[in-house]
Amino acid sequence: MNLPIHEGGHLLFGWLGQTLGIAGGTLLQLIAPATLALYFTSQRQTPGAAFCAFFFFENLLNISTYMADARARQLTLVTVGDAEDTIHDWFFLFSKLGLLEHDTVIAHMVRVLAWLGMIGTVLWLARRAGGKTGRVSPRWE
Repeated sequence: MNLPIHEGGHLLFGWLGQTLGIAGGTLLQLIAPATLALYFTSQRQTPGAAFCAFFFFENLLNISTYMADARARQLTLVTVGDAEDTIHDWFFLFSKLGLLEHDTVIAHMVRVLAWLGMIGTVLWLARRAGGKTGRVSPRWE
């Protein structure tokens, strides 16, 4: 489910230059669930907001795996278009930022953030539901 969003991000942000085009996969992977979480929050639809927040943090797990592979470049890459033009997103981005030798450390920090966010989202949802009558409603007030 994340792959079409990720690849779509490359196409969408690619109009803004190479660096944003390469970062665009990760950007859209995070922007989509974050935007939906904000929308559901504005509509006071807690379950929808929690689902999207959880999905946001779950995406960070996939992103951290990709980050950790920056130097090793062992993952099979998928691309839209010519396979000859495939660039490892995080090899490019970390190299450009001078952070390539820190790929696994950064990936580990992102993975920890992902787990904390997912656990925090579940705890937040459970706490919100705890004060209710016990029935689950699509619109918790």
